[in-house]
Amino acid sequence: MQLTRFRVQMFKCFLDSGWVELSPLTVLVGKNESGKTSLLKALHKFNPFTLEPYDMNREWPRGHRDERANSQIVCTVEFKLSQEEVADLNKMTDREVTFDHLQVTRDYAGNFEVLFPEGFSPERLHPNDIDGILADLPRITNPVGESFQKTAEECQEEARRLAREGRFSEFHMLHEKHQPLLQKVVSPGGQQPQHQNENNFISQFTSKLQDVAKQLEQAPSIHKKAHEYVIKHLPTFVYMDEYRTFQGMAWLDQVKQRKDDPGKKLTADDETLLTILSLARLDLSELVRMGGITDREQRQYDLDDAAATLTSMIENHWGQLRYEVKFGADGQQFFTWVKGLQDRALIRLEERSKGFQWFFSFDLLLMHQTRRTLKGCVILLDEPGLHLHPEGQRDLLKRLEEYAKGNTLIYTTHLPFMIDLQEPDRIRIVSETGKGVVITEDLTQAQPEGRLTLQAALGISGRTSFLVAEQNLVVEGVDDYWILTALSNLFTRCGEPGLPEDLMITAAGGASEVTYIATFMVGQELDVMALYDSDQAGEAAKDKFVKKWLARYKDRRAIALSLGEIVGTSGQQFSIEDIFTEDFYLGYVKTVYGKQLVTKDVADVVLPPGGQLVKRVEKCFEDHELQFNKGSIAKRLCADIRRMNDLSGLPEETLRKVKATFKAIREAMPQGK
Repeated sequence: MQLTRFRVQMFKCFLDSGWVELSPLTVLVGKNESGKTSLLKALHKFNPFTLEPYDMNREWPRGHRDERANSQIVCTVEFKLSQEEVADLNKMTDREVTFDHLQVTRDYAGNFEVLFPEGFSPERLHPNDIDGILADLPRITNPVGESFQKTAEECQEEARRLAREGRFSEFHMLHEKHQPLLQKVVSPGGQQPQHQNENNFISQFTSKLQDVAKQLEQAPSIHKKAHEYVIKHLPTFVYMDEYRTFQGMAWLDQVKQRKDDPGKKLTADDETLLTILSLARLDLSELVRMGGITDREQRQYDLDDAAATLTSMIENHWGQLRYEVKFGADGQQFFTWVKGLQDRALIRLEERSKGFQWFFSFDLLLMHQTRRTLKGCVILLDEPGLHLHPEGQRDLLKRLEEYAKGNTLIYTTHLPFMIDLQEPDRIRIVSETGKGVVITEDLTQAQPEGRLTLQAALGISGRTSFLVAEQNLVVEGVDDYWILTALSNLFTRCGEPGLPEDLMITAAGGASEVTYIATFMVGQELDVMALYDSDQAGEAAKDKFVKKWLARYKDRRAIALSLGEIVGTSGQQFSIEDIFTEDFYLGYVKTVYGKQLVTKDVADVVLPPGGQLVKRVEKCFEDHELQFNKGSIAKRLCADIRRMNDLSGLPEETLRKVKATFKAIREAMPQGK
């Protein structure tokens, strides 16, 4: 089961977070004390390794005391089921499983509820389960009389019918009804062995009816079996907010004394050492004992074996930084040596750089928290890399991508270097509103402190700006930014020229904002290209930029272009979505909005003629009283583009327009290629 989105309600500062859509790696950006930690904790308590219940006294939002209720749902989580899980659910019901996503809730009382589609998991037994229980009913042993045979078969059939119809209360009384009926048709005592066989059947049948009645009442319903299956297969949620570093050397006997004495407190180094020993399957007490004996060969053998065990766990997890670990001991003094991929010799851990020590400790702590698996988990990291320098933060970001393989990873940050500029769809903004804190994908809704992070990392500009690139491309919205970035990355992977590597794309809040931001950049002596949609708003904003502003900076390297012009569709309305063919784009519309379209009985999406593709889709949806969000389509599109390894997944017409767009942008830059 893969976590795809979640929602937090009535938890600390969150009255309702709204749905938080997730990618395998998601970053929550916001100022300090904005609610990032609370969001992670609410999600972590949904299904942690160690039971940690919701606490209404401490976690219910202030000012809403009169609304308190143990039945209040705290966290609703949506999962995507694997093919194997769908197949397993198929076996539990007599109806075909037509879904691959499920929502599960947990309330303040700690109760789980699986929100199955209506009619999927009724509160009745599966026919196969009923047949299995009824199989215990005795068979008629011949010879028996003809009348008895007929009556016995009628009794058996009635038992099967009542069981299959779920009429268990009537079934419970069947033995009292069937016994006299069968007694009436028993053969005379002189007819042996018929008489004996018939009496034996009556005794066995009425007794077994009572047993079967109890089994039917106790057997789990389809709903209960499916519910228990889903809960059993929920991924485990791991939360980390302390990132200790281990120095590599320790006095084992002193650590043991602190560990065994309730009046003493373990140091951070002690706890990290115990973590390492646990991962390496070493026993602290045994190491201390062996440190006091003369023959220490066995202890060194154990240490070498433990180091090899630990190395085998971690050496292939992270390709960028592979380790070889070795342990040593002199009396009660314990040593750790670590050899990196580029090292010629083992080096004591405390002699490595602070960054290396941090990464080594972080890897091991995460391994420990996930019980050595690092697969199928939901990993929640609160402000990782806070004390690393910028280069170390970039390295950590690469490491997080490795952790996210096979897991869902969510982390919080307010550090610019902990945000990947090439993956804008990962970013979620923590924003305070009058109705509590909410989570949004709209980068323009960030609070001032959070916006500084985004401005530094993404080039998002407001009325005050922190620019981070010499060469800039300003586009009308975040959808333009996502699509251009995803397509450029695809072209680069396929050996085709994409956008210049040192080009910073800035997403504005519409055509007029493009003009303001581009003008500001020009005034800061930066190279800038303003890219407008080919529509009325875009042309008006472009005209203003060229006539009123660029005329003042004739010696500056700035240019304004329209999307329609650079792809060869002058005179037609054109936005970033028009770079895709109509059939290709509508395929994603039908996928994303399939359920809503079915609800409105829309058999096919038929667009009105003329104009921008996205405007035509909006008009079609409006006619059917549906809401359309082009960002949802852009998100799904970009996710698929990022998975492509060649250009064959895109229509030829799209490839032509993309190549023309990238060529125009490259040639507009000073290093034009």
